[in-house]
Amino acid sequence: MTTYVGIDVGGTSVRVLAETPDGRGELVTAPVAGSYDAFLAQVTTLCAGIARPAGVGIGLPGTSGEDRPVFVPALPWLEGRPLREDMEARLGAPVRLALDGHLTLLAEAAEGAAKGARSAVLLAVGTGIGGALLIDGRIWRGVHGSAGSWGWLPADVPDSPLNGPVHGPVHGPVHGPVHGPVHGPVHGSFERAASGSSLRDGPALMAAARAGDERACAALDAYAARLARGVAAVASTIDPEIILIGGGLADAMDVLGPPLQRHVARFASPDGRRVPVRPAALGSRAGVVGALLIARTEEW
Repeated sequence: MTTYVGIDVGGTSVRVLAETPDGRGELVTAPVAGSYDAFLAQVTTLCAGIARPAGVGIGLPGTSGEDRPVFVPALPWLEGRPLREDMEARLGAPVRLALDGHLTLLAEAAEGAAKGARSAVLLAVGTGIGGALLIDGRIWRGVHGSAGSWGWLPADVPDSPLNGPVHGPVHGPVHGPVHGPVHGPVHGSFERAASGSSLRDGPALMAAARAGDERACAALDAYAARLARGVAAVASTIDPEIILIGGGLADAMDVLGPPLQRHVARFASPDGRRVPVRPAALGSRAGVVGALLIARTEEW
């Protein structure tokens, strides 16, 4: 019986999902390990009860080459390590690496809110901002595998937790596996202006806005205006069939969606204003579903 395995690696957790001709198994989630060797052992253990797979897809919160991660700021101990080779040796199956945002949109295009679309954009808005781009029914990965990194769009940056001690300095050493430490920005300016981390007390604010609190609604409107500048830029320059808001903010689109769409109409081109902005449909499972999809085929 042919088995495929999808593995979604985040900054704080790892998810594993297996699929056979009989259907998909139960999603297994665990806190992500804290070092490379511990991570290899962890994934091996999480897959121990699964029949030897025919293919494995691994989504990472950063860019990769064909065989190793390149830039993974949330898990820097992965950078430059031969992850594909090491996992193939442990799991006995071909392994493919990909950016988690790409896999999220791949899943949404196959089974979610972008199903049937030939072009779509995902803005994954959580503690950071990432995403992906679908063109002619396929994910556009870019030359270096980082297409859809919308957090690097230019933006005015307000006072934000990303500029404070929780996340450290905005400019600092980035350790690359080839060139060594490089001093440069770790967070793009749009990410600093409009990620969920820039929205103070986000869950409480959303709840208060749903209850009609005027101050909360005003704060949410100001945030929606910042986020809308990037959404409008993408809508106007790419002109996709649909833009999806994923990540942690997808669950807040009932209250965030109306002011966001209003501000997008202010900032976008005439055609950009016509692009619908919708919440992603698959939630936190999208990344691991996308990893399953690339486990089956190289053509995605």
